[in-house]
Amino acid sequence: MCNPSAKHKSTSLRKRLGEFVLDLVLSCMLFCFGGLSLQATRRIARISVFLARPFLGSLIRVIEANLKVAFPALDLAEIRALRTKNLQFMVEFGLDFLQALKHPGRLEAKMRPFFLPAELDMPGQAGVFCSPHLGNWEMLIHFLPSFGRPFVVVAAQFSSPKLNRLLNQARSSKGAEIISSAGAALKVRQAIHEKKFVGLLNDQNISPRHGGIFVRFFGLPAATSRLPAALARRENTLIAAAACCKTESGEFEMIYQPLPKTSDQYQSDWELTADLVAANEKLIRQYPEQYLWLYRRWRYLPNNLTEEQKNRFPFYALHGKYPCQSEMLDAMNQDADLPKVN
Repeated sequence: MCNPSAKHKSTSLRKRLGEFVLDLVLSCMLFCFGGLSLQATRRIARISVFLARPFLGSLIRVIEANLKVAFPALDLAEIRALRTKNLQFMVEFGLDFLQALKHPGRLEAKMRPFFLPAELDMPGQAGVFCSPHLGNWEMLIHFLPSFGRPFVVVAAQFSSPKLNRLLNQARSSKGAEIISSAGAALKVRQAIHEKKFVGLLNDQNISPRHGGIFVRFFGLPAATSRLPAALARRENTLIAAAACCKTESGEFEMIYQPLPKTSDQYQSDWELTADLVAANEKLIRQYPEQYLWLYRRWRYLPNNLTEEQKNRFPFYALHGKYPCQSEMLDAMNQDADLPKVN
């Protein structure tokens, strides 16, 4: 018979060993790559993608499938060129991330000025800023002083204690309060009551079973969290899309996309979420090579699609149990009637 105490000790030992290895790898990577120049960073990104290409079969398949959905007008050569740029940027993102941990001031000096729009410069105005996984979302904290307001950032935690410690130190370096994404709803609502600004990533797959709703993203229904919209409508607060992207010169700029209406003008969470995701899409189209295309964003298939509509989804999409809005089905039919551009 297995001894529960011995099993627990074995699991705990493996966990500590895994954390030690992760911390060791992180320390080595910080030492080797934490002080690279822009030229060296991009050279390493190109070499890394070239060398890793034979081992990225499934990953490349996902990226190309997503790009074909998002940019149907591109031919295969253009899709592959964009995919290569995207992979190189992901490596560059990781190297910038290490440099931000080791030399935060060095990257901070590359921040372009952000001029606060008038609607954000109102005393007593709370706000929710939703960013897709676009550009370098870890660098967004360097723009927080421009807002002149207390900021709460919702962030995921990693398994490495050292990485979490470094991340929380970097994320809070501009005075932001960091809260875990697990169970964040109550804390976000409290922050809004206190007239703070809240920043979060909003383009993860959330099944309708867990409160998600289908909205159009690059023409196809994508299961998305309704939380930002529900909070904004309930508290009548400002809500907008934003991202931090890297320019060709190596500088970072904050791009901001307001919604066409204020939160109190929306009649439903679905309507507001649809406009929020559309705003995210506008940001992504400005820097398409910097989006996280390796993520399986269209994982859930609504159950009220026709066979023709199902065939427009990427290969990895799973048959779901929940329908999408009829308005989206009508829009998909209209898209299908449009002439294709070669």
